[in-house]
Amino acid sequence: MESPAPPLQVKPYRKHVLVCTGPRCAPETSPALYSRLKERLKELGLAEGPDRIHRTQCNCFGVCQGGPIVVVYPEGIWYHHVTPEKLERIIQEHLVNNRVVEEYAFHKHV
Repeated sequence: MESPAPPLQVKPYRKHVLVCTGPRCAPETSPALYSRLKERLKELGLAEGPDRIHRTQCNCFGVCQGGPIVVVYPEGIWYHHVTPEKLERIIQEHLVNNRVVEEYAFHKHV
């Protein structure tokens, strides 16, 4: 008889950032963007602890244009054409200071 699997656990987090890493809309830039997000969260002390920002890479959000696309929850804000410069602004304004970067947002989940 197999022993039961241990219960699954996810460390608590304040926000969840999903990054589309292709393969259609921006395969040449999205993986680097995801790596940059990881680096910046570590540098800012947001990779661990009570203010942790959880991050996930996804293969496709089904939009297939306007990529790289980054989505931030719990707000449900979708950002388009995210470059390293735009990512930094999203990190500083949205993730750190809780202000949506309106000019990059194209969808808000209600």
